[in-house]
Amino acid sequence: MADEVHRPSDGQRWRGLSVLMVAGALALTALAVIIALRPGETPTPAVPTATDLPALGIAAVEYATPVPTIPPTPTLPPVEWVRPTADPQTVAAALDEPLTVAWAGNTIARQFDPLTIIPERPRSTVITYKVKKGDNLREIAARFGLNENTIIWSNDRFYVNAMRVGLELNILPVDGVYHRVQGVQTIAEIAETYQVDPYAIIDSEFNTLFGAKPETVLPEGLWVIVPGGTGSTEPIYWDPGIVMARVSTDGSNPVGSGISVGTDVAAFAIGDPGSCGKQVVAGGTPPVSPPLYARYRITQDFSWNHGGIDLAVPPGTPVFAAGGGTVIFSGMSTWGYGYTVVIAHGSTLSLYGHLNGAFVKCGETVTAGQNIAVTGNSGRSSGPHLHFEIRGPGGVPVNPWNYQSF
Repeated sequence: MADEVHRPSDGQRWRGLSVLMVAGALALTALAVIIALRPGETPTPAVPTATDLPALGIAAVEYATPVPTIPPTPTLPPVEWVRPTADPQTVAAALDEPLTVAWAGNTIARQFDPLTIIPERPRSTVITYKVKKGDNLREIAARFGLNENTIIWSNDRFYVNAMRVGLELNILPVDGVYHRVQGVQTIAEIAETYQVDPYAIIDSEFNTLFGAKPETVLPEGLWVIVPGGTGSTEPIYWDPGIVMARVSTDGSNPVGSGISVGTDVAAFAIGDPGSCGKQVVAGGTPPVSPPLYARYRITQDFSWNHGGIDLAVPPGTPVFAAGGGTVIFSGMSTWGYGYTVVIAHGSTLSLYGHLNGAFVKCGETVTAGQNIAVTGNSGRSSGPHLHFEIRGPGGVPVNPWNYQSF
């Protein structure tokens, strides 16, 4: 029938509704997945409340004090700092003010030394020093921090004033004696010679004798340092060849013809530039007058290794004859005295060294107090001064203090 309307059955209607419901569920699931995968967003889990948690049966704890809270570190503003200063006069006065030692009641003067002083490094070996022009024993000893005697006792005996240029000297690291073993010698015998304990030699770091005994015999020729040792003080003096004689009754004549018997003759350092040869001595008187009348300072006295006395004065100071006699030397000496004058007074001689020239000539007779020269700094001299000597019979130096006071 053409006009009949077709209507769905009930089963068809339920099938359509089920399709719509399934499609809706799929759409909701897809939307949830999209939201979960969106970047930057994390779903916040649900926090259980106290009512959601089961009871643990633990009583509540009350603390005596609350947990301390660390305060924040404050940021301080910058500080404008200026170095403190004081008035220069105040500083100078403070430095000059003495320090008082409270426990002693004494006063110690302040010492202000802006320099750093480097301590002198000790040496451990013996060195060799070659004498140069202008050197003298005192300066060499001071240069190495030693006593003058140490240098003398460490070398073959030599006259101090006559150190020739080129002379090689042994320089020890400490004061004492440099000894060369001769023949059969024990350490005890060497120690007794130089007045020290044997173990001062054995224990010295400068000798290779550790473990030795005082009775140990040392090999001949071995050099040994004797720290603190004292060597010979037998007088050392220049012996230039001195003649002091009298013409004998047998007719012998050391000067020449025409000299009567009993005449005294003298000579000093024949061969030296200033030597006058043998001269007849006339008008001799003891050397008891002062060689200087100007103010002077004694810089070196008479001793076993210095045969005269050194009187420091400005160059050009007048020098006077200590006694009457005959000039037997006037000129340069090759033994370190520089320009020198020697006067024979009979059985004694007086010597004036390191002069700046002389006013007297060979063979001239002078009187006590006569101006014979002026002082200088010639020869081996550490500064302007007069080296004054008196020599007795045989030319041996004698102490000038025995003839006059200074």
